[in-house]
Amino acid sequence: MLKRLGKGLLYVGPGAVIIGIFAAGHTMIAPETDRLQSYRIEKGLIAPPEPVVEPVAEADAEDVERDAEGGIIPPAYRYFSFTMPFTGNIGTTKRLFSMEVSLSVFGSPFVGDVVVLRLQEMEAQLRPVVLAQMQGLSEDEVRDPATRNALALRIRDALNAEFMTLGEELEIDNAMITSVVLT
Repeated sequence: MLKRLGKGLLYVGPGAVIIGIFAAGHTMIAPETDRLQSYRIEKGLIAPPEPVVEPVAEADAEDVERDAEGGIIPPAYRYFSFTMPFTGNIGTTKRLFSMEVSLSVFGSPFVGDVVVLRLQEMEAQLRPVVLAQMQGLSEDEVRDPATRNALALRIRDALNAEFMTLGEELEIDNAMITSVVLT
């Protein structure tokens, strides 16, 4: 029984594989143009379709970034995380908190990458600014999500003010507290 099955697969198997590959390839290929419609247009049987022109506002045309082929590059988020978490005392106690902070920039992917690289270079200058915003936090403030969101907004505003002071043309869109640990 197994010998017959083996012989059958030997004769039928390769042909079935080739037909299967041919069928799969044939279904994936789609014609780029409709030949029937192009024939009708060439013979004057139907009018050619009018080109669709997308209205572009003049202000939008200048702000849009394009690639080498003229395609629009959509804006994207880029993220920067500080390499070490921020650690400090909870109020006046001996207990500690540890928070990880990440920053986000929204816009052109190329500009976002440049901003993230610049943030990596400036990390040592930015850490004291972030720590200054975290000073004096109580345990309830560290545990409360609303207070942490307000702290993230204060961090963002303080960093943007520091960039202006340093003469940098950087702007952070958002700061996020990604991890909190109490000890």
